[in-house]
Amino acid sequence: MKDRAYESASNEDEVCCIIGQAVIELSDEHQPVNKSTLSLKLLAMADRDRDDERVLLYWIARKAINQPHQLNIGVQGWR
Repeated sequence: MKDRAYESASNEDEVCCIIGQAVIELSDEHQPVNKSTLSLKLLAMADRDRDDERVLLYWIARKAINQPHQLNIGVQGWR
């Protein structure tokens, strides 16, 4: 696996989808959607997943939520 796997376009799309899925799950659970709850939801989702590459994407998504200025994944609003 590349050290900077988050730079590929398909992984960027997956990170966005993962964040969207977390938002949907929080909404379905009638939970507030904010940085804190979103980060915790992504952590829980990563804990349930057994695919190491996908778990890495959850962690990248958490970093994108908590430190967007330090992450350059190619999404215009996150640069």
